[in-house]
Amino acid sequence: MKQVIKKVIKDANNVTDEKPIYTLLVDGNSVMKMSLVDKRLNTNGIEYGMVFQTLLQIKMQLQRKNFDFVYVVYDGDQSGKLRYDLYPDYKANRDKNYDKSDYDKAINAYCKKVLEYSKSKSSKSVEQEKEDENFHRQREILFKCLEELYCRQLIFDYVEGDDLIAYYCKHKKPNEKIVIVSGDRDLTQLIADDICVYITQLKKYITPQNHIEHIGYTHENVLIKKIICGDVSDNIKGIKGVGEKTFFELFPDAKTKRMTLDEVLEQSQKLIDERRLKKLKPLKSTENIINKVTNGCQGEDIYEINRKIIDLSEPLLTEEAKDGIDSMIHAPLDPEGRDFKNLYAIIQENNMIDLLNTDTFSSFFSSFNGLIENEKKYFKKTC
Repeated sequence: MKQVIKKVIKDANNVTDEKPIYTLLVDGNSVMKMSLVDKRLNTNGIEYGMVFQTLLQIKMQLQRKNFDFVYVVYDGDQSGKLRYDLYPDYKANRDKNYDKSDYDKAINAYCKKVLEYSKSKSSKSVEQEKEDENFHRQREILFKCLEELYCRQLIFDYVEGDDLIAYYCKHKKPNEKIVIVSGDRDLTQLIADDICVYITQLKKYITPQNHIEHIGYTHENVLIKKIICGDVSDNIKGIKGVGEKTFFELFPDAKTKRMTLDEVLEQSQKLIDERRLKKLKPLKSTENIINKVTNGCQGEDIYEINRKIIDLSEPLLTEEAKDGIDSMIHAPLDPEGRDFKNLYAIIQENNMIDLLNTDTFSSFFSSFNGLIENEKKYFKKTC
């Protein structure tokens, strides 16, 4: 899928500005999926709640800060491909690290699930198709609305939205301050003195100063914890027997102090040696960390593979995506063809009844006026 912004974006001049630049980066897929819980219907009985709630999330941020730029990034077609190439379906090789009893249990459970799945496959596939159709239909409406509201949008085949956000943060200007909006806590890897993450479920801005308070441990260990423990939500296997609770039981200092992989390995060996001196059997969890035992298909390369697919300091992007985002960062946005009249026509066309009243429409979208004026001024200044 090509870049969703269809209006002309002219090349930016090399303009330097010492005053702070405020940028909002929205994890589009995360916010949209969260917004699907809104089932409001238009006059034809068709859902548009996802569009409404996503616009509302952006509106709320604009009410709190006068942002110079707003970027909404999306997962492109086959967005997991770059990670799949590094980490194939773990189920294909999961038996390599099972002992016999665990393996037999796994096979029995698997057969039971296959039987249950075969009975419900047809109905589930139809339901999923409807959900996917609803999601993509609403996403197209959102694309059009955000274009008229001067929100820059990025989407590239094979690339995930969080990698676009990470790449942007890596190439931001020194005087740029960034707020990321997402439900994905992985993005707290990126927080710094000038970068914070608004976690939608928590309704909190996560910073280096409050990460321990709200998340439970220092942001400097988000990466190492996931390398060791894996990530259930992304189907990434970690070390067998080492979940988040066990990780912090073994390494309590990791809650407040940065730890490297070498330090985790060193401390694991120290714990093993201490128990052996006491004539005690070493903990299986520490032995597994040393021996790189996993239920996943990474094998002995688990630490290297997990780092590559989790570490957002080295985002996974295609060359097309890099070129596309490089050409858009701080490029002046041509105002020609963007208008509130066009936006209202989109609202009318889709019978979004909560926004059809002109007073309600004006009130709801008034928060975007500051962004629009900032973009227009920037265009005049740089062109």
